[in-house]
Amino acid sequence: MRILMFVLVMALSVASCWLFAQAFVYPEYGIVIFGGGVIGATIAFGLASRWNRA
Repeated sequence: MRILMFVLVMALSVASCWLFAQAFVYPEYGIVIFGGGVIGATIAFGLASRWNRA
């Protein structure tokens, strides 16, 4: 279970960083893409803190 959680957290972290970069590439949808990256990063950090407490 810990390995699955680790993979999920890392995938969400990479995806949110990618979305942050894409927000600057596509400025017409920048706020929506950036918001998705923020939500992804929040979920990743939440899962990471839950994983550390387990």
